[in-house]
Amino acid sequence: MTADWIPTITVVAVTVVVLCTALLLQEWLRHRTAIKKRLAELAGNDDDERSVSLFKDLRQLQQPGMFQRETWTEWLRRQMDQAGITAPLQSFAWSCAAMAGCAAIIGGLKNWWLAVVLAPLGGLVPLAILLLRSHHRQRKLCRQLPEAFEMISRAVKAGQTVPAALQIIAEDFEQPISTEFAQCYEQQNLGMSRELSLRKLAERSGIMELQIFVVALLVQAKSGGDLVQLLDNLALLIRKRLKLRERVRALTGEGRMQAMVLIVLPLVALASIAYLSPEYASALFQRPWLLAITASAQTLGALWIRKIINFEY
Repeated sequence: MTADWIPTITVVAVTVVVLCTALLLQEWLRHRTAIKKRLAELAGNDDDERSVSLFKDLRQLQQPGMFQRETWTEWLRRQMDQAGITAPLQSFAWSCAAMAGCAAIIGGLKNWWLAVVLAPLGGLVPLAILLLRSHHRQRKLCRQLPEAFEMISRAVKAGQTVPAALQIIAEDFEQPISTEFAQCYEQQNLGMSRELSLRKLAERSGIMELQIFVVALLVQAKSGGDLVQLLDNLALLIRKRLKLRERVRALTGEGRMQAMVLIVLPLVALASIAYLSPEYASALFQRPWLLAITASAQTLGALWIRKIINFEY
């Protein structure tokens, strides 16, 4: 066996390992899902339907990871729900494995260590796309909330019930808010309690403004009050929050542009040097450990800059 076959064998081995790992992961997820489904069928929804105090209601609307540890499968399922993806987890795992295999094959055509480096990076591409899609969908949903709350307020003022107002939003508004409210309405229509369906809406969306809306409805249902005024004030509050968000983005625009330049400039410089003077750049490419350190430092710097220009308010 000559040394020329080593990259090919390495690529094939990495691809086989990735595919076998995906198969094992698929079987494990299927087994775990079946167990959870069976336990849910045995337990029923008695705990969810139980009458509880208002403070317990507020705690249950918090993010899942605040009071109990969230498994990575639950986190991934939640991200897929927030991105509007209804595909099973097995399909997502297969897409990650396929991207990792393709990246390993492409890298193996050049060098074996390049295949080892590109394989995990290729596997992370579907996850990055998922997170970007989830973030974009949440921002669009948040921008639709004030008009939706005002629509519910007008419907209640005209004598409609809250479920009927949810149906109006599901029929007249664009996605993604129409999909979320349609699912909430269908759950109530099929027998789920209003309280539980609203909790699931807040948990599924992951948006603080929508969680505030759910808390307000639960508080109003338990203590009474003017629902129309509550919804109008909530719509005004969210409009002010959106204004503040856009102002923060405008004030941090210079920092975000500087971050983009600092992240892209080293990559462009490296590509230019490699194209104009391959002999000079070969000293770097012949040392994989140096490339790994450089990539790690670049990633750490990007995360650091992102932490500086993104903050809670």
